Amino acid sequence: MKCPFLDRTLLKFSHTPLAPRFEHKELKPLPLILGSSDDCSAKKSKKVTTALFRLTSEQVEKLKKEANGDIPEGSRPYSRFEAIGAHIWRCASKAGAFDQNQPSVIRFNAENRGRMVPPLPRNYFGNALTQTAATGYVGEITSKPLSHVAQKIREAVEVVNDEYIRSQIDVIRCQKHLDDATALFSPFSGNQNPNLLFTSWMSMPMYEADFGKGKPVYFGLAYVSSHDRAYIFLSPDGDGSVIVSMFFQMSNMQLFKEFFYADISTFGGTTLPFRL
Repeated sequence: MKCPFLDRTLLKFSHTPLAPRFEHKELKPLPLILGSSDDCSAKKSKKVTTALFRLTSEQVEKLKKEANGDIPEGSRPYSRFEAIGAHIWRCASKAGAFDQNQPSVIRFNAENRGRMVPPLPRNYFGNALTQTAATGYVGEITSKPLSHVAQKIREAVEVVNDEYIRSQIDVIRCQKHLDDATALFSPFSGNQNPNLLFTSWMSMPMYEADFGKGKPVYFGLAYVSSHDRAYIFLSPDGDGSVIVSMFFQMSNMQLFKEFFYADISTFGGTTLPFRL
């Protein structure tokens, strides 16, 4: 086992920050509800609750099969994260009962270690992550095949390469104040929020950690998020099942739960066309 790599200078740049080389959708203001001018009043009324949703290994495989049901021959299959993430995005969009033309954004992090040139050491210690974003309209997210939604997530991951990472860091470095840089990543917190934050911990060996008292029996979030957010991690049972820790608007959580499980049971049916 290698010791943690602690040299943070690998992510420091001596040059003057350059102009952005990409659109950086993940740093743009998140869309408001159609017809709204700001979220000030909505923030006051929003209440967030939390719930844990378990996906059995069979349900995970069913999601992956649905997402990969109509991909071109020879294409790389959609991953577990892409399939589950697409399912969560779709269910949240349905639960919100938004206008079909409502823009929606999901933000999540992509691993940097293998994407930088040269690559960061695998034992680099710290959050070597870059935020990225997938965008769409509620109508297409809720009516098009799951593969269409999964493809949006894949495209958001694939755009993250060495140049993209450095461009995003330059955008952050160009901010005059720390508060300005922090604001770039601030989630929308208004009521009837059409946007989501995702975090996947499925690749973290959290149940292998042993600090002298044995392996953990449970791993989870240590705080309650005030934003609509989903954390995805493996079950401690080691049977291939997945836990989704969902922070969502209290008024819509029950609907989300119903769609979350009902949609899996109905896969294989037809989808309706969506047009702007």
